Amino acid sequence: MQFRFQVAFNDDDYLEYNKFHLLKSPYGAKTRKSMRMTISVILATFAIISLISGGFSASSILSVIPLFVIWLVFWLLMDKFLVSTVKVQLKQMKKSGKLPYSQSAILEFYEKGFVEFTEANKTEQKYSSIERISIVDKRYIYIHTNSIMAYIIPYSAFDSDEQRTEFFVFLKSICPSVDLYT
Repeated sequence: MQFRFQVAFNDDDYLEYNKFHLLKSPYGAKTRKSMRMTISVILATFAIISLISGGFSASSILSVIPLFVIWLVFWLLMDKFLVSTVKVQLKQMKKSGKLPYSQSAILEFYEKGFVEFTEANKTEQKYSSIERISIVDKRYIYIHTNSIMAYIIPYSAFDSDEQRTEFFVFLKSICPSVDLYT
């Protein structure tokens, strides 16, 4: 075994990962871009239909203004809406007694892969399954195995700065895509 980490998670860790995923990661950027494009196309279609059916009269032009306002509000507040949606979903899951994450886990890194042990599961992954690694705000390391899921290692899991530096070198050797976010 090369590295072993005992990690503890809470709601804030889960929310931070989701904020990162939605607002900073390449995966979230694609989703936000497609949402913005879709809403823009839909509202533009309604605006064009309104203008054409109204013969480009003053009233048809005025009817487009609310669509523009809706588009602008959506454009400006979409990120806050997405984050609040995650918070609401987390509250609903907690209320039902099913957390979307394990509160504690042990991650062990071996020569060919790593293993996560939680109260309920044992998950083995080969290093070839890692799509990218994100190091965020000197607080978290996210090991992405697909566009939705990541293994989270908080900086608090490291015993020392030296261990963290060794682990960073190790990560760069197993995955060519290591991104730093501040």
